[in-house]
Amino acid sequence: MHIIETQHRRIPWRWIILVNLLGQSRIFVLFASGSMIFTMRKYIESPIIINSVSSLDVLFNILIAAPCLYYSDRIWTRFGRRLPFVLVAFIFLGIALLLLPLAGSAVPVGVFVVLFIIFWDVGSTFDILVMEIIPPEQRGRASAIGAWMFQVVILLSAVVISGRFDDVVHRAGFALRGEELIYWWGVACVVFCIVFLAFFVRENKPVEAPPEDHGRGISGAMRSLFAEKSLWPVYLLVFSTVLMSTGLGAIDPLLMTEQWGYSKQDMGTNMFVGGMINLILVIPLVGLISDRMDRLKMFSIGVVGGLFLQIVYYGYVQFVLPDQRPSIAQMILFGQMMSMVGQLSSIAMQPLIFDYIPRNKMGTAQAGLNFVRSITRLITLNGIGIWVAYYSKWFLPPGKYDYFSGYLFMILMNIIGCLFLLYFALQVKRGKVQPVGRTEFVPVEEAKGSA
Repeated sequence: MHIIETQHRRIPWRWIILVNLLGQSRIFVLFASGSMIFTMRKYIESPIIINSVSSLDVLFNILIAAPCLYYSDRIWTRFGRRLPFVLVAFIFLGIALLLLPLAGSAVPVGVFVVLFIIFWDVGSTFDILVMEIIPPEQRGRASAIGAWMFQVVILLSAVVISGRFDDVVHRAGFALRGEELIYWWGVACVVFCIVFLAFFVRENKPVEAPPEDHGRGISGAMRSLFAEKSLWPVYLLVFSTVLMSTGLGAIDPLLMTEQWGYSKQDMGTNMFVGGMINLILVIPLVGLISDRMDRLKMFSIGVVGGLFLQIVYYGYVQFVLPDQRPSIAQMILFGQMMSMVGQLSSIAMQPLIFDYIPRNKMGTAQAGLNFVRSITRLITLNGIGIWVAYYSKWFLPPGKYDYFSGYLFMILMNIIGCLFLLYFALQVKRGKVQPVGRTEFVPVEEAKGSA
């Protein structure tokens, strides 16, 4: 296999497929880490401690991910600038996953969980490395390929990971627990990623000068998030995308089971049918137009269409259905219509964001994007819970909750997000915001030709 390199004007589609395969292997690792909650629960009774350990990612996103991303814009080693962070991260992620199911008490379990969270954030330069490999002109269809593979990962995870934690497999006189197999499946994915990155990926030295240094350590990284005024419009765009992707979160299963009376299997059926339709029909169709359509227009159609369908769905359930309870078929129908327009926005989103980020500031920008996403998601996830609690208090008897009222909060956040998106689009139309990620891209072929 040829070496996969960064900064080419155009790359073979097999490279894009392989890079997406690498990304989905990383997603498998993340899904495997979802079992850490159950492992901690075996040795730690307090939900406060468990939740505190699990939520350290928000803190480490600032203390670890931001400096790593910041320095990845400003260093160059013989191994590259993004790749060293990713390789070190994968090595320690593998160690943590390998030893975690063998830990026999609370302290080592806590240590390995924290180790995993730390090095997941060290590896935050992975997405930037992918953007370095995939040229701007091919990012739309590359995103569609990644979305299709992600649906496969979700379906496989439902079989390989979900519900297997307590299983025990007896083979050749040995007993393997499902917990061990889940984590070691993650280790296998990590090993694949390490081998692939170490032997088949190479970074070319960028021709652009590194951005201005805003200081060392965490303080320098944090100052850079706001000192780079050229990135402010991108932060606004990301802020709007998070608002427009507000979901029910943990309230969704409660809506399905407690309010509408469906089983967990019904929830699984809904997800499986929707996933298969996305795989076979929706994502391939969206992928065909992803690089042929203006990304800002494609994204806008997706989010405005999604807002319209959310309003229609809420009105249909609340005011048309006599029992205010949709059937599984109705949920699948509306869900697929929302998914179809939602794929337009989700596939366009990451390529769109990086269209407006200078290539020499991608790491700094990613640190800022992570910060904006984390803060905004913190607001929306807590906000929807507060909304449902107070809405139910005002309109329902004590002890009753209207989880479906969360759709009103989602619609409100979507409207606010669309207003910010409209402002961003107007700035682009007036020429005040330029797609510098596309227009200032210097491929390695031209750089070598001018050298």
